[in-house]
Amino acid sequence: MIWRVIKILFRMLRVLFQYIWVAPKSSEVKERFLRGAFVDWSRYALKTFNAGLTVLGREHLPPPEGPPRIFMSNHQSQLDIPSLVFSIQETVGFVAKKELSRFPLLSFWMRQVGCVFIDRSDKSGARKSLENAAAKIGRNPMVIFPEGTRSKTGQLLPLKLGGLRMAVLAGARIIPVHIHNTRKACEARTAGAPEPIPISLRFFPPMDAHGLKDEKASWIKARDYVEECWRIGERDSQALSA
Repeated sequence: MIWRVIKILFRMLRVLFQYIWVAPKSSEVKERFLRGAFVDWSRYALKTFNAGLTVLGREHLPPPEGPPRIFMSNHQSQLDIPSLVFSIQETVGFVAKKELSRFPLLSFWMRQVGCVFIDRSDKSGARKSLENAAAKIGRNPMVIFPEGTRSKTGQLLPLKLGGLRMAVLAGARIIPVHIHNTRKACEARTAGAPEPIPISLRFFPPMDAHGLKDEKASWIKARDYVEECWRIGERDSQALSA
């Protein structure tokens, strides 16, 4: 696995030199470059891990016009991010743990695409960061992993309310996403497994959080909808794998 990660990091470094040339240009040129580079990187990462991605539910993707878009995805692997980027085909920001900001090359690119770093040990600061992020979400979508961490077993974890509150504050369209089998293609990869390793990603119909009050009842309403979609995705994925 290590050599695959090194190849992906070298790819990020190579694109950095291209970005240095683009950076002084107009914001439109920079955005177009970032979008193309991010989607190409996601394709390269999936190819490097020889993961065969199937995407379902594209018809549920709302257009960029209108309220902000926040994707709520389960999280089981480092391959979740390239899977999401490749499936959405846009520049996508992520809510990420602060520890990732300590890696210069990674954190540079994360900031360029609009990621928000959260210090999970500072509850007050984390709330403030989410509130600021909610106020700044624009045309580009944001991805939140509301479980708060990667599942080490592939099983769904309980959802935390912080990210759901952010979606309510933003008056966003919440698009649940269920990802299946990325862990087996990366962290739990076994030698000699048949390749390409199949993984799947499914989009569900969006829930409109516009007009919901910033209160616990609203966050729970959003949580219940996301959990319901994930349960359907988990059930159908297991049935197909049986």
